[in-house]
Amino acid sequence: MTRLLLAIAALAIMLSAGQAQNAKPAADTKPLIDNAQVRVVELTFRPGAKTGIVNQPNRFVYALTDGALVFSPPGKRPYELSFKAGEALWLTGEAMATENDTDQEVRALVVELKTPVRPAAAPGRKAKGKPVKRVKGKRRS
Repeated sequence: MTRLLLAIAALAIMLSAGQAQNAKPAADTKPLIDNAQVRVVELTFRPGAKTGIVNQPNRFVYALTDGALVFSPPGKRPYELSFKAGEALWLTGEAMATENDTDQEVRALVVELKTPVRPAAAPGRKAKGKPVKRVKGKRRS
């Protein structure tokens, strides 16, 4: 299932970034958020649609419909994955071609983080990460 949603996400990025070279558009993308930190796209993958091979970054995918897709990683055997509406996955980047060989439309939300998130300072620590010295019975100002 992870590979299925990975392929959906790969298709969304390919279409929006104009990376498809000879593949005709196989999905509709609806940008929901696109800023310096995150990109969120609603993807609709039509029945019978095919894509070329596309490299994709890590991403979160949420399936909006039930469906199945066939994935063809370069140099590997193609495989089909089925999924249910409401499934959510974190997918690592991978190159592959994707095909919807069913008569059902596949829809998903694809979320890509653009910049690494810096963790907040933990309680009891200063912003630079040095421990705060605590003395029993006395308050520090």
